[in-house]
Amino acid sequence: MTTRQSAIQSMTGYGRAAKRTPIGSITVELRSTNHRYLEIDQRLPNGFTALQGRITEVIQSRLRRGRVEVLVFLQAGRVDRRRVVLDEPLLRHYYEALLDLKGRFGLKGGLTLEHLLMLPQAVTIAEERLPTEQLWEPIRLTVRVAVEALVRTRQREGARLVDDLRRQIRAVEQHVQAIKRRLPQSLQEQRRRLRERLRELLGSDRTRSVAQLEEAVALVKDADIHEELVRLDSHLSHMRETLTSSQLVGKQLDFIAQELMRETNTIGAKVNDPQAARHVVEIKGCIEKVREQVQNLE
Repeated sequence: MTTRQSAIQSMTGYGRAAKRTPIGSITVELRSTNHRYLEIDQRLPNGFTALQGRITEVIQSRLRRGRVEVLVFLQAGRVDRRRVVLDEPLLRHYYEALLDLKGRFGLKGGLTLEHLLMLPQAVTIAEERLPTEQLWEPIRLTVRVAVEALVRTRQREGARLVDDLRRQIRAVEQHVQAIKRRLPQSLQEQRRRLRERLRELLGSDRTRSVAQLEEAVALVKDADIHEELVRLDSHLSHMRETLTSSQLVGKQLDFIAQELMRETNTIGAKVNDPQAARHVVEIKGCIEKVREQVQNLE
């Protein structure tokens, strides 16, 4: 019988892609970690913040949960985009101020271009911005490739987590079976203790108080864990079925794990047998591991 493959993803992963264009090279890096919802944090080059919304749409088309850090790097080609900018109005003010100062102080010598260029902010180096819209399409394609790489790493990690969860489910089932095997002898011993306790409570007097009868009924009821074991089996089957889903399963698996722990705690409170109690402790350990693992699933 072939097991249906799960499409479950982890929320932890990394993806990278690079692309060359006539204008320059583009590199996109994506890192994702656990988060209740999909949260995207983008770090783009100066002048490219207008693309954030469109980059978010590309990522949202493939991811549904996790905190995603987006890094986009642009490296211009060999064409030098730097240019020298002379602040001519400022140079004119400098020149007039220096001439005035020269006249008032009776200074000799002429003003040269070198003198003016050495003054603050007279000359600046400006770099032409890369064309945002012209680069959007190659950026989009690079982001999409990086997202696919991220998804592949998340799927590989998700498959590993699913395998571990299945191991934990099998371990829980083994301990449940051990409790079931132990149950007949355990119940027999409990009934013996209950009979002794009931004799103490009821005595030979036929006049029995309501409180005594209620306590006797509670003792008999608390001795049976059959319903809890049935619900435990049901929750385990539900969890195994959920692990084959292609939907968001992290929150659902966490809820099932909570239900497993609740039934196990009830069994632990009811069972009065050292051997069965040890299996209950082991089951709790497995469920805790499950709850830790499902926190990382999408």
